[in-house]
Amino acid sequence: MNRLLLTALLAALTLVGCDQQAIFDKLIPENEAEYSKNYLALFPVHDFDAIEAKTDPKLKDSTLRAKLVQIADMFPPDKPKDIRVVGANTFTNSTSSKFNLTFQYEYPTKWLLANVVLEKTGDMLVVTGVNVQPLKDSLENINRFTFDGKSIGHYMVFLAAIVVPIFILVSLVFCIRTPIPKHKWLWILFVLCGFIQFSLDWTTGAFNINPLSFQLLGAGFIKPSPFGAVVISVSLPIGALIFFLRRKQWQSQSPAEG
Repeated sequence: MNRLLLTALLAALTLVGCDQQAIFDKLIPENEAEYSKNYLALFPVHDFDAIEAKTDPKLKDSTLRAKLVQIADMFPPDKPKDIRVVGANTFTNSTSSKFNLTFQYEYPTKWLLANVVLEKTGDMLVVTGVNVQPLKDSLENINRFTFDGKSIGHYMVFLAAIVVPIFILVSLVFCIRTPIPKHKWLWILFVLCGFIQFSLDWTTGAFNINPLSFQLLGAGFIKPSPFGAVVISVSLPIGALIFFLRRKQWQSQSPAEG
């Protein structure tokens, strides 16, 4: 049963990933992405004059060259096997646009994550930020859904994400069959939702509580991007619990109900 549930979830994640990839590709600003890749390509060859020429003048101070050298030293001398956009955000106001682009570099012996922030005013693009950090593996492998090395907290959230929707659906059947005197449809909606959302980042184990949220069927999962971590969320089935507390009272008022 556990294998069947895991297989079903993995299949769902695969389908979601396919749709997400198509949507994600449409969000990538092609010209700015190409500009950023050309900018990052200047670091392995230590062309610091060209790098500084593309950098926002506000960032140019006595420490800039040393910072650029540190970034350049992180790039291997050989060519990357693959460069892939793994993050893209665009922010536009009345005077300018900002692009936050993240690239994953695959080398024969290492992985890198490079982030470039661009600002566009009119037709002029300048780099307002750059950051490079090593990765232990590709983001696809780092964020893949697996139970290897997971804590008891991961298992508890995963189990709750299965049990809560089943409990809510069972409660819904009872709710529909129970003679509720007034506003039955409101009770059905109340039973269908979970409240106070608990979310778990499956990769990092980071836990978050949102006390002001409600969630259909009391559980769900999201994968914010094709390269991001799965986030499983579970909410308390407060509506279903209150319904069962009130159900005996309604049944006593209607002896004909089985």
